[in-house]
Amino acid sequence: MIITKPLENHLTNMKNAIFFSAALSVVFLASCGGAEKTTDAQAQEELKNIQSQIAELQKKEQALLMQIGGNESARTKLVETQTVALATFTNDLTVEGMVDAQNSTIATSKVPATVTAILVKVGQQVSAGQALAKLDNTSLVQSKRELEQQYDFAKTLYEKQLRLWKKGVGTEVQYLSAKNQMEALAKSLNTLNSNIDMYTIKSPIDGSIEAIDIKIGQVAAPGMPYFKVVNVSMIKAVAEVSEAYAGSVHQGDDVEIIFPDLEKSIKSKIGFASKFIDPLNRTFKVEIPLIGLKDIKPNMIARLKITEYEKNNTIVVPSNCVQVTENEAFVMVAKEIEGKVVAQKQIVKLGLANKNSTEVTEGLEIGENLIINGFQELAEGQVLTIKKATDNG
Repeated sequence: MIITKPLENHLTNMKNAIFFSAALSVVFLASCGGAEKTTDAQAQEELKNIQSQIAELQKKEQALLMQIGGNESARTKLVETQTVALATFTNDLTVEGMVDAQNSTIATSKVPATVTAILVKVGQQVSAGQALAKLDNTSLVQSKRELEQQYDFAKTLYEKQLRLWKKGVGTEVQYLSAKNQMEALAKSLNTLNSNIDMYTIKSPIDGSIEAIDIKIGQVAAPGMPYFKVVNVSMIKAVAEVSEAYAGSVHQGDDVEIIFPDLEKSIKSKIGFASKFIDPLNRTFKVEIPLIGLKDIKPNMIARLKITEYEKNNTIVVPSNCVQVTENEAFVMVAKEIEGKVVAQKQIVKLGLANKNSTEVTEGLEIGENLIINGFQELAEGQVLTIKKATDNG
C-alpha cells in the first residue's frame, strides 16, 4: 500500500513531537526549581497536561492505524495485566513531629537569695518535693528562733492562766488575752516556717535531673530555669497537623511512628487530637503515647504517618496506569473479541488517590484484566500478547 510508509513516518513524527514537548515541560520545571521549588500541586497539574497530550496522540495513532490497515492493524504488543479485585484503599498523611516527655518541667527559686548548697547531680533520680538546692535563709532562721521563744512563753502563760481560770481564780479577760496571744504567735510561726521553706528549691515531679544551671554562691532569681526535671517513663510523640485535615484526623485513628535516627518504626493510635486551631499557623496538635520503648528520648525526630482515609472492599488500581485528559479519566483493559485479545479503553470515575494507588468508584468490574504495563502507546483495538503480573521474570 503506497500510503503506508508516509503515514508511519507521520505517526512517528507526531510521537516524537509530543514526547519532545513533554521533555521541554520537565526541563522548564527543573529550570524553575533554582528560584522556587515546584509544589506537588504544580507537578500534578503538569502531569495531567502531559497525560492529556499522550491521550490525544493515542487517538491520532489509532486513526492512522485504521488508514494503514492490513497487517499493521493486527500487530501485537506485549502488555502486563492485573486482575481487578476488591481491596482496601488507605490514604496516609505524613507530618513531621518530635518526641516530648509528658512530664517535663523546670525547678526554680521562689525568692531572690544566694545559693548555699546544691543537693543533686545531673542524671540523678528525684521524687516530687525532694530538695534540690538550699538558699541563704539566715535572717529568717534567726527570726524563727526569737519567735519560738515568744511562743513558748505565751504558751506557758496561757496554760497557767487556764489552770487558774478552772479554779475560779482570775478574770475571763485575763484568760482570753493569754489564749489570743498564744494563738497569734502560733500563726506567725507557721507563716515564718512557710517563708523559710521557700528558700529551698524542690522538684515539682518524679523524674531525673537532666540539667543544672546554677552554682553555689550565685544569686538565684525567681522564675529562672535552674533545674530541668524530666520523667522519661512517660513520653509521647507530638505533631502539628494542617487544619485542612481537621475533619479526617481524629483521636483513635491508626498511625505509624517512624524514628529516622533509630531506623525503626512502631504502629499505634492517636491518643489526643486537639479541637483548637492555632490562629498563628492554622494547625492543630496531635499526640501519641509511647509506652515501654527503649532508646526513645525527648526532642527526638518522629515522623507520623496517619491513616486519614480508609475504605474496605473497593477497587484499587496502580496510579500510574490511570490516564487523565481534560474531559475524562480512563484505563486500558485487555478483552477477548472474536478470538483475539485486544486493548480497550475504559472510562472510569476516580475516588481518592495517593502516591501509588488510586480508588476507582465506577467503570471497572471485578475480574477484568487491567493493563498495568505497556499501555502508554497502546491503541484501542490493538491485538495484545498478555503477561500476567504474577508471572516470574
